Amino acid sequence: MSRFLSHLKQHPYWLAAILPVLIMLGYYIGCHVYPFGNSSLLTVDLGQQYIDFYSYFRQTILGHPDQFLYSFNKALGGDMLGVFAYYLMSPFNFILLFFPKSMLDTGIVALTLLKYGSAGLTMCYYLKKRGLTGWWLPALSISYALSGWMLANQLNIMWLDAVIFLPLVCAALDSIDHHPLRYSLLLALTLIVNYYMGYMICLFLIGYFGFTLVRDWTSVKHGFKRIGQFIWSSLLGGALSAWLLLPTFFQLTQSKGTYTVTKVHWKFEYQPLKILSKFITGSFNFDQMPSGYPNIFVGSVALILAILYFTNKHFSWQERLFSLLWSGFLTISMMFEPLDLLWHGMQFPVWYPYRFSFVVTFWLIMLAGRQLTRMDDGIAIWQLVLLLVVIIGICGYVLVNLDSFGFLTPTQLVITGSAMMLTLIFLSVNSDQSHITPLILFFLLFAEMTLNVVFTLNQLSYVSHSDYHTYTESLRAAAAKIPSSDQDFYRVGKTVLRTKNDAMQIGYNGTDQFNSMFEPAVPAFYGKIGQPAGDGFVAYTSGTLISDALLDIKYWISPRTDGDPLLQHAFLPTVASRPDLNLYTKRGQTSNLTLHQNPYALGIGFVASQNILKTRLFSDAPLANQEMMLNALTGQKAYSVLFSNVALSAPKTKGVSAAKATTGTTYTKKPIAKTATVTYTFKATTNDPYYLTLGSSFTDNLVSLTLNGEAVPIYDTFRDTVVLNVTPKQLNQTQKLTFTLNKSSAWFKDVALYRLDQAAATAEINQLAANPLVVTHHNAHSLSGTVNVRENNQLLMTTIPKAKGWTVTVDGKVVKPRTTVGLFMAVKLAKGQHKVQFTYWPPMLNLGLLISGIAALLTGLISVMSYRPGRHSYHRATRKS
Repeated sequence: MSRFLSHLKQHPYWLAAILPVLIMLGYYIGCHVYPFGNSSLLTVDLGQQYIDFYSYFRQTILGHPDQFLYSFNKALGGDMLGVFAYYLMSPFNFILLFFPKSMLDTGIVALTLLKYGSAGLTMCYYLKKRGLTGWWLPALSISYALSGWMLANQLNIMWLDAVIFLPLVCAALDSIDHHPLRYSLLLALTLIVNYYMGYMICLFLIGYFGFTLVRDWTSVKHGFKRIGQFIWSSLLGGALSAWLLLPTFFQLTQSKGTYTVTKVHWKFEYQPLKILSKFITGSFNFDQMPSGYPNIFVGSVALILAILYFTNKHFSWQERLFSLLWSGFLTISMMFEPLDLLWHGMQFPVWYPYRFSFVVTFWLIMLAGRQLTRMDDGIAIWQLVLLLVVIIGICGYVLVNLDSFGFLTPTQLVITGSAMMLTLIFLSVNSDQSHITPLILFFLLFAEMTLNVVFTLNQLSYVSHSDYHTYTESLRAAAAKIPSSDQDFYRVGKTVLRTKNDAMQIGYNGTDQFNSMFEPAVPAFYGKIGQPAGDGFVAYTSGTLISDALLDIKYWISPRTDGDPLLQHAFLPTVASRPDLNLYTKRGQTSNLTLHQNPYALGIGFVASQNILKTRLFSDAPLANQEMMLNALTGQKAYSVLFSNVALSAPKTKGVSAAKATTGTTYTKKPIAKTATVTYTFKATTNDPYYLTLGSSFTDNLVSLTLNGEAVPIYDTFRDTVVLNVTPKQLNQTQKLTFTLNKSSAWFKDVALYRLDQAAATAEINQLAANPLVVTHHNAHSLSGTVNVRENNQLLMTTIPKAKGWTVTVDGKVVKPRTTVGLFMAVKLAKGQHKVQFTYWPPMLNLGLLISGIAALLTGLISVMSYRPGRHSYHRATRKS
């Protein structure tokens, strides 16, 4: 046994890399994660967003490289370079290419395990470079790889690369005197892989460099020289990554950056002592995701050693003072709003607070490792007393306030307290001659971090493998029914939705999107035509005949109406009722879904009246906006009313009390009522589509709605008045719209019913369809075609969102496109036949490429000039001997 342990001890890199993987793999097997059962790692944003981006990554690499720049999968179309920079630049993503598209959730498991192992490996590399040896190397590496931050952010898989690269960058910074280019290259790679977390690493490196400067101080001259090396090497690293950073920065100004906080509150965000709760094993649950405390758990061994560092007189008082000040700055950053905002680029995180706290886990473990390099036999009595006070203080405070920490139980507190006391005991009897203490503490830390995995990850629920797989494959099969002969540009809509990025998962031009790098103009437009929208997302769930036509939604996918509905709908979440799809042509069906073709789809571009340039859309008037758009596009001399108001009866209520106001009525559940309903009735006298509008107050599952007892889905999140299709099946009969309150009260704002004059609307749509843009070529970032303009004062109207980066040529000459309804590109054209081309190239990409190119040449020149053949030959001869 001793020989086996000795052999393991001599291979710390293997232990540091493999042990975190084995722990996590064991947990996944125990939780029946596929292929060991029917569970998965898909939860929250990983299941609702990132996995679809990874599918898009596979498509881009395996056959559609043009998607790297732009995509019409991103709602109606949008820049993708910024999306890649935020989500998809990790080199680890290439492992997903070895998994079929139908098994992407299994690929996510492999990717996650690889990142856990890599985090342990790079931390081991750093600690070994700093002089640590023996069992302490894998012990502290596991502490880093399975820290509270790593586990809490397992689902934010693209951020884990920052944890992997941070030790490498810091190790390179340590040797900047001798290898400045190594630091520059690693810093550039870190920024390219994930600029967002890379920004946080850059802030941390300022403090870390200050620590190294004090730690390695020899003279003022050397200090200034080192400062100069740090500045120019950092600038070189930034320049090498400019090809991605500059266009990404521009996209931030168009999307995420528009939400930057301009007013800062000089306050603490929570009572500071509450951060002590995060030193307890498994200090995490679901409620900590939207708003919680920093995840900084690193295990009892690392924490106690980090505290001991400040009492170690082997280190200069200047070094320990600087470390104390920087530790204080990091601590205050995790609770003081201005500093919290600084670390997050002046934006409050939407969920996952204190994302930068991974640098704190690194800092604590770094201090623990430094303590171990210069630790005397055992610890002094005064140190023992100090640590006892700290341990009692932490555990005592948490115990007294345990009811305030819903993510902790007495069992977790006992485990942590026991681990801390055992650590204290074994450190007290440690000696330089004893090899057993590090081994014992290694196993203690191994056990504590394993329990941390169990307690932390058991707090989350996950999408089952079968739900994910069955839905995506069913949708893929339905999309495959689109005729391969249809080479025109078109979009696809659907009444089912697993995620708002389904189009990226399957690979078709869709209508929905959930994306942090999302241009605000698109959600603004969706809201004005009655579709669910918010900061960073849109969902086209309740289109009308008019909006379907204008947005070129040529194909529609919906559940089959025959067969067993319970069997079909179990894995097909329906988000819209579209009885008007019966007006479209059925083109095919699978065992679960039906494909319809919209005969009124207008294509990506068509000739229209210049009146659309003067059209301004209103808030909370979605049907009026659609009516105005169609009137303006067709150039109607006399305004054509397409949506007429249909009278609703006075509401009949059950189990509610009513309070009327000028802007609507608020209905409140009566205390003893089992159900609370508000019912309207109306009569349908034509076969035309009927649409119901609901105000923004109906969001968040406020009510459930039925039409004659059949459910009418309401998408659960929106901020504007939305449109629902409530076309009845039978005419001239009383129709009942019943709202059931799901919460204590509901404000009935903007509740109104309208009938679309189908004949008039389709006549105007057909007028526009007579002069289409005939697309001759299109890919992810360019589109060209011909168009025949038959009258003066016309323009080519497109539903391509206008953005800087588009170049438009007409008959070979560059023209400046106009913006219509706050979103789309339109091009004024003279009478006659024209060739039109649209090409997208990300703004500032050329400048970024130029800067990175110059930086790369400079790097190569420095590398050549610093190369010394004699020195390298000597090293090779030394290794041979």
